[in-house]
Amino acid sequence: MKKIFRNIKLTSLIFNILCIIFGICLIFFPETTKFTIILIFGLGLVVCGIIEIINYFIYGYESLGFWIGCIDVLFGLIVAMSSNILTNIAIFAFVVGTLFIFASLNKMQKSFNYRRLGAKNWWLDTIFAFVILILGILIIANPFESERVFNIFLGVAIIFNSVMEIIASIIVTKRLKIIKHNIRDLVKKETIIDLDDDDYTIEK
Repeated sequence: MKKIFRNIKLTSLIFNILCIIFGICLIFFPETTKFTIILIFGLGLVVCGIIEIINYFIYGYESLGFWIGCIDVLFGLIVAMSSNILTNIAIFAFVVGTLFIFASLNKMQKSFNYRRLGAKNWWLDTIFAFVILILGILIIANPFESERVFNIFLGVAIIFNSVMEIIASIIVTKRLKIIKHNIRDLVKKETIIDLDDDDYTIEK
């Protein structure tokens, strides 16, 4: 199980590093990278969806993890197969903005799950989710007069999201370890209490 989880984290790290690279390329070479970015985002969503599904069956700490994973896979396949059409700037902005909004809702749900599990600083994930939500709305609205400025903004947004995803992955790993230790300590305490009660009954 640990090996599988490490492979999943490595896949997520590689995907986010690729997103950072494509974000930089979008800033400097917008026209030549749009098609590739759309294709990578589509395939990346499929990978993220598979990761969500695997995490659900391994840990089960997200009640909607399975369905979120299925939606990610389905939406990712649609995006990947429509990459030729989606290079239009208006459609491209709508797709990427929608991805940001969906990602923000997913992050928000995760932050609430961490709060329920007693993780510290869970509200940082909520703030991050709101920032991604605002970026997604701005991308869809596209209030920029110049397409060049919009491409720069979009590239910076993708880079920001990917960097935060890498940081969040590191934080989440630490949180899961802490939560596991807390659960083990709680189980041990309950076991000791039950044993003490049984010993008292036997002695009596």
